[in-house]
Amino acid sequence: MTSSTSLYESSKSLYLGFDLSTQQLKIIVTNDALQALNTYHVEFDAQFKSKYGVTKGVLSIDNELEQGAIVSPVFMWLDSIDYVFGLMNEDEFPFDKVVGISGSCQQHGSVFWSQDSEQILSKLGENINQSLSEQLKTGFTFENSPNWQDHSTGKELKEFEEAIGVDELSEISGSRAHYRFTGLQIRKLATRTNPKKYQETWRISLVSSFVASILLGKVVNIEESDACGMNLYDIPHQKFNDELLALAAGVHPKIDNVTEEETKNGIANLKQKLGEISPITYENEGSISSYFQSKYGFKDHCKIYSFTGDNLATIISLPLAPNDCLLSLGTSTTVLIITKNYKPSSQYHLFKHPTMRDEYMGMICYCNGSLAREKIRDKVNQKYQIEDEKSWDKFNQILDSNEKFNNKLGIYFPLGEIVPNASAQTTRAILNPSTNEIKVAELNSSHWNVDDDVSSIVESQALSCRLRAGPMLSKSSGNEDSRESSVTPDKENLAAIYKDLTTKFDGDLITDGKAQTLESLTARPNRCFYVGGASNNTSIIKRMGSILGPVNGNYKVEIPNACALGGAYKASWSHECELKGDWIDYNDYINRLFDVNQELESFEVHDHWIDYFNGVGLLAKMEQTLKHD
Repeated sequence: MTSSTSLYESSKSLYLGFDLSTQQLKIIVTNDALQALNTYHVEFDAQFKSKYGVTKGVLSIDNELEQGAIVSPVFMWLDSIDYVFGLMNEDEFPFDKVVGISGSCQQHGSVFWSQDSEQILSKLGENINQSLSEQLKTGFTFENSPNWQDHSTGKELKEFEEAIGVDELSEISGSRAHYRFTGLQIRKLATRTNPKKYQETWRISLVSSFVASILLGKVVNIEESDACGMNLYDIPHQKFNDELLALAAGVHPKIDNVTEEETKNGIANLKQKLGEISPITYENEGSISSYFQSKYGFKDHCKIYSFTGDNLATIISLPLAPNDCLLSLGTSTTVLIITKNYKPSSQYHLFKHPTMRDEYMGMICYCNGSLAREKIRDKVNQKYQIEDEKSWDKFNQILDSNEKFNNKLGIYFPLGEIVPNASAQTTRAILNPSTNEIKVAELNSSHWNVDDDVSSIVESQALSCRLRAGPMLSKSSGNEDSRESSVTPDKENLAAIYKDLTTKFDGDLITDGKAQTLESLTARPNRCFYVGGASNNTSIIKRMGSILGPVNGNYKVEIPNACALGGAYKASWSHECELKGDWIDYNDYINRLFDVNQELESFEVHDHWIDYFNGVGLLAKMEQTLKHD
């Protein structure tokens, strides 16, 4: 935090981007030029542990009804808003210059408002000497919000899948059933843990719409892109799905054995609690409430724009075009893809894009990322007696010396994997390109040593991304419009490669239960952006780039405060649209102020995209033999 009002003197207008994550609240300040001027934040454990008993921002509840429940105190979030605005006030922050606020919040959490809340919110400004948490002490039926780490809804997950089906639920809502998703959390409360309090609930918000509601002094509707993480919203039809609502409310005729009238009333009741969905828009929700105007000096011209989820805010912190991929290479690996193609799968997620009306965000979440690579690095260092056991030098040397695919591939899951859904295991295989025979290989045999694991793990992780990104990329305009690589074959040759591949591997290549097509197997990303810990390892990201084969470049990205920054950008874009009185293409807007080639670090790769078709086929076949719990 920089304590200096001079930071803001040259700025006519300021924007605030919120990021309410699991462990902290952060607010970033930007100006008209999208420049980040300052940040303010509070760590929940550091400031509120004694009051709320949290560890890493959450409480663990493990009773008979809620085994595996992980929640966050709603009142702690209210205290954090007052606390951070208080820091800004001490810093003599010019609240009167703020014209727009938006932000991101942890996805899938829900907040349950009481019947008193509407009246309390409308009168917050009359009691500015009282904190938000003091005024809203009777404002909620449940004082805790489910956290994304929550695993207490195993019973509800089975019921959702039994009633709808895994693939069918993905087709409707963009995702299969997940413990943390709001529909399952509502069902748990409505049918099992506290039906009485559920019935007493007036409205239900996501964390994103909850924060926007606090700032506005009235409960606002859930924003459409964040609604896609609920297992309730019918994405193709852009409305809540009645059968999914019936499940969440505990009035599903098949699962709950209720009458048609009970089903009808239960659906209507939950619809009232959830309210309408706010479609993707630039239009503001209203001016910041009188509480914040009177207490901190905001003016009525400060507008609140819809908040969204954290991953959704991340993609708008960069000028990501259709077919662009953002790969976060941390402890786990997360792949975010911008696409026009609604091609759902039970193995990944699809959301509406928060600032583009005809786009989606695909999200693939892997459990085994850096941990799996580090285990192999450690074995390599042990073999070569490297003094610094955490050094990547030998690993990178081996990786760089084996530039092309050598028909060896391993799958390394030290932890049970989400994508594909498989138990913890390691398997290695060798493809004989002459006979097309696939043989299982053992480590430390004449055919495989730990050096082979180095290339194999990086290749298998990148090939998994390539296999699953393909269907999402295949119908996006980026592939047709982008500059093609000099070694990319024409459509006729691609068709020949596809035919040869399916012949070699005895028919269709199946990924997550669905056959790959010529279009999906030959789709290439437009650009790839790499963030997270492993993005600092040039050898790893260069190999991944050569396998993924983006036609318009690879970029190493450092975007501190990406979620908060995405919120601030959303506010400034929305404000600009309102001044114009019409929709401005988000990429056009952000590219006016953000030169990718100047502000991001690009790097060249050897284009071995074609050479890895054998790897694509081998991985698809190996995944079909994996063990499941």
